[in-house]
Amino acid sequence: MNLSEIFCQDKAVNSLQRAYACGRLPHAYIFAGADGVGKFCTAGTWSKLLLCYSPIIKDNFADSCGKCESCRCFEGDSHPDFHHIYKELIKFVKDAQKRKRQPVDLPIDVIREFLIDKVQTKPALSAAKVFIVSEAEKLNAASQNALLKVLEEPPAASFIILLCTKLDNLLPTTRSRCQIVRFGPLDEEKIIAHLVQAGINKNEAKFWARFTGGSIGQAQMLSAIEPSFYEIKKEFLKRICRCQLADSVDIAQWINSTASKLTESWMKIKNDTSKADIGRQIKKIFVQMVISSLDDAMKQLKAEKMINFDQAGQIQAIEQNRGAENCAKLIEDCFTAGRFIDASVNEKLVFERLLINFANSAMITN
Repeated sequence: MNLSEIFCQDKAVNSLQRAYACGRLPHAYIFAGADGVGKFCTAGTWSKLLLCYSPIIKDNFADSCGKCESCRCFEGDSHPDFHHIYKELIKFVKDAQKRKRQPVDLPIDVIREFLIDKVQTKPALSAAKVFIVSEAEKLNAASQNALLKVLEEPPAASFIILLCTKLDNLLPTTRSRCQIVRFGPLDEEKIIAHLVQAGINKNEAKFWARFTGGSIGQAQMLSAIEPSFYEIKKEFLKRICRCQLADSVDIAQWINSTASKLTESWMKIKNDTSKADIGRQIKKIFVQMVISSLDDAMKQLKAEKMINFDQAGQIQAIEQNRGAENCAKLIEDCFTAGRFIDASVNEKLVFERLLINFANSAMITN
């Protein structure tokens, strides 16, 4: 893929192009935006251009040539001057004891061994080196402080790109040393068209486009998981719509067993991420599904405007049984549940608590 092929992120790409045309390239970037909106693809194609021997400039747009040795190595995932840094690299650090950790944040050992140590070496093939740091919002304070000197005074011909979904998680000192490039959500219709072209049913494509808030990467991933996450979503809404106090434990058990199956499927698609991390993501998606149903009910939208437009009857039942005020309180509970999942609290207890509150919030019995 080349920079010209980046999908629906013209503002971000044009920002990079202006810097390239001026010949004043920052050595440190933050690509900020939601998951799956094209940050990693753009960072990759930008890296390919920075490493290319013979960039092509056409109509004031610079792109990699795709033919030189650097481009061929890059496309073959074997470029010695391109480094992708992610938290799961902990299993390759020198200290054998630290390899056993299940990474939640991006540890300082990974930053030191795979970025700080390597950035000091000369390029092996191209005139520059590029480092992409995924999930930079998970850099802990120690990792960010270790990075500060490199960000402030990077060695010549080196570029660092931090991919970040939550800009506020980065220290002000980190943000101030980087050029921030913002990535926005994609248009709903374009995501739907892309998914339909890939063979996804239009109703499912429409749901994922709305549920993911314009993230084509997330929509593609969630629509590809087996068993069908979309069918599971419909079953889940049917269950919570009529949830009573006695059902809470059973539904929580169903969520956890279903999440385990989905985690195994996701691992086959994204095997460079830890199983524990994917498990947390899946369970937070279930929480987000509760939020989406409550949000639809609270706003009392017409069916065609809802996220869960395909289950308008269930949304109406939630609204009638709980009312807007209770829906708002339950959304607060959902955010608390998400924080508990991030903190590795027992997920079965998290969902039992959430569903008990959900059942107790009903004003009338179904």
